[in-house]
Amino acid sequence: MLFAAHTTAQGQPLIVNQQTVCGPEGDATAPKIQALNDNKNRTDQPSNYITVSWDQLKSLPADRVNDLEGAAVSVVGYLSHKVNVEKGESTNCHLLAPNEVDWHIYLTNSPNQQISDAIIVEATPRVRPQHKWTTAMLAPLVNSNTQVRISGWLAYDFEHLNVVGTQRATVWEVHPIMRIEVQKNGAWVDLDGNP
Repeated sequence: MLFAAHTTAQGQPLIVNQQTVCGPEGDATAPKIQALNDNKNRTDQPSNYITVSWDQLKSLPADRVNDLEGAAVSVVGYLSHKVNVEKGESTNCHLLAPNEVDWHIYLTNSPNQQISDAIIVEATPRVRPQHKWTTAMLAPLVNSNTQVRISGWLAYDFEHLNVVGTQRATVWEVHPIMRIEVQKNGAWVDLDGNP
């Protein structure tokens, strides 16, 4: 199903105050990193998502990256640790302002787990203007017993292979996030307030 849902990414520039401040491939010069940044910098809204379990996402194979990256997925878990506002990444031209950087979020299979047990999901500055999300809105969900459903594009961030087992459980990510929902009274509630 993921293979059939794979779509090629079209990275988009980062526009702040109606000015392009970073291109679709960030400031990367190596073709492999440029392709990765194109995947991270897409803004297209999927028509539907394939539901995968947290364990399935964590265990996706590294030898099928070209077949699976770019599929739209939904995964349920818990926000653990904290929301990190990243700075100085090639995907965003090493910019530093809050509206120019990714939010690095830890999604775990059960509440209050360590970052070594997390799948990384990222809200990007190219996508966030389409949503009402704030770090203050996410903060009460972190280290709580509230389930969240994260939907977005599947990416394989090979730049972090050396920290699997210490700073993450896998280099498979949901990046960028396109929808965040919270479990309330047995129903999923979109953080944007959409049905």
